[in-house]
Amino acid sequence: MPTENTTDTTQTTTRLSVNINTDTAAFLKRNKQRGISLTESIRRAIALMELVERETSGGNQVLIRSKNGDMRQLLLF
Repeated sequence: MPTENTTDTTQTTTRLSVNINTDTAAFLKRNKQRGISLTESIRRAIALMELVERETSGGNQVLIRSKNGDMRQLLLF
């Protein structure tokens, strides 16, 4: 269960405790080695989720274009 930390008067933060699989842990470790904190990794993941949900709920498609120009639709949510 998230707990809120309101000691900072300008921003409310929430502390999370989550269980993740080994692939996710490895990805987060690689990001840390690249200088991306755990917090920043989670922020980016949520931002991407929000973008995909916003676009798909509006009837849009999210597409991925490969180096050779092939396109495929992202179907996650």
